[in-house]
Amino acid sequence: MSAAASAHEGHTHHKHGEHSAAQTATTLAADSDIGETFTKDGKTYRWKHRADLGKQPEAMVAAAKGGLHNNADRDLQSGEVVTVVKDYGLVSLDPELGQWKLVEDQDELFAQGMNAHGADCFLLNGQSYWAFASTNTGEIVVSQRGKIVARLRQPKGDEFDNPTVNAYFAKGGRFTPCDVVFLPKTQSLVCVIGYAPGDFAMSAKISDGEWSWGGAAWGGKVNVGGPFNTAHGVQVQQMDDQEIVEIASRSHGRVYGFTPDGAEVRLPGTAKEYFIQLPDRSTPCNISHLGGQMFLPLLNPLADTDGVAPVLVMKDGKPVGRLIPANHEGLQFMHHMHGFCPVQVGDTLFGVALSWPNGGENKAGKRNDGQIAIFEAVEVQ
Repeated sequence: MSAAASAHEGHTHHKHGEHSAAQTATTLAADSDIGETFTKDGKTYRWKHRADLGKQPEAMVAAAKGGLHNNADRDLQSGEVVTVVKDYGLVSLDPELGQWKLVEDQDELFAQGMNAHGADCFLLNGQSYWAFASTNTGEIVVSQRGKIVARLRQPKGDEFDNPTVNAYFAKGGRFTPCDVVFLPKTQSLVCVIGYAPGDFAMSAKISDGEWSWGGAAWGGKVNVGGPFNTAHGVQVQQMDDQEIVEIASRSHGRVYGFTPDGAEVRLPGTAKEYFIQLPDRSTPCNISHLGGQMFLPLLNPLADTDGVAPVLVMKDGKPVGRLIPANHEGLQFMHHMHGFCPVQVGDTLFGVALSWPNGGENKAGKRNDGQIAIFEAVEVQ
């Protein structure tokens, strides 16, 4: 196990990288919400906490407070937002973002210690699937509305096109899935294992209805070939009719781009580098997109965020704004951002933000909670 992995599921709390502090986006106080701003299509928006949305059962709030280690995603057919809360279960938020509830008739595994450290909703052959990367139970879980159809666990070491990755698993290398995404054109899943010495991205394929490891695999810690140093989030985007796999390397403060075969590509906003370099101290946990914007929840504070972490809003590789949940009334204990799911309802953009409770800080008397909160993007007139 790496030193980072031994400190509560790979989380570290120190300065990383050599970035430009000048890239840090500015904020704006508005009304009583202290709403941070971002720009989109020439307009400025501020984030408003919507305490009337995302109502949660008391048992869900209690489970999240000390155990939330999550991201969420939106079902492409039903419009629900879904995640798994450790020791509580698989939950969904209705398309109008009104209330969270347990998914009916779900497999008992969801309430038995697994989490949704990474989440991805996708369509395959016209059917909706929910995939989760569970660090707690060490597996990728693929389900259809709570009915589990696949559990991808530790690879044996003979599945991939990459001999280095095969050798790592053949020797029993640690498997800790941080995130997962489905590639619609390639019809494969890509998983990243940033909490492991291997620090690889790797693929799984479906054949005759069965999911199994196989195909492309790449990466590795920087000191053994790189390019990762805690590959933590993975997402897919289309560029010039090509699928691009984006991977957040948390300790680098970078987002890398790859083809589905693992070849590095330049993302929008990059020059010579094959990565987006984020503002100084950035520790990105997950990646999401909507309307041309990229959203990156950061685990740790930036130099000017008063000891609490933001969600960066990016456009073409550059910061265009941010959200700081802990600045909003009633959310002062959302210190570490782990997930963010953007949702379009009609003409309005919302964001579902999820924070992680740092157990070490809580034991030392610095309270921080696992919480889920919903924000609305309101145009600044």
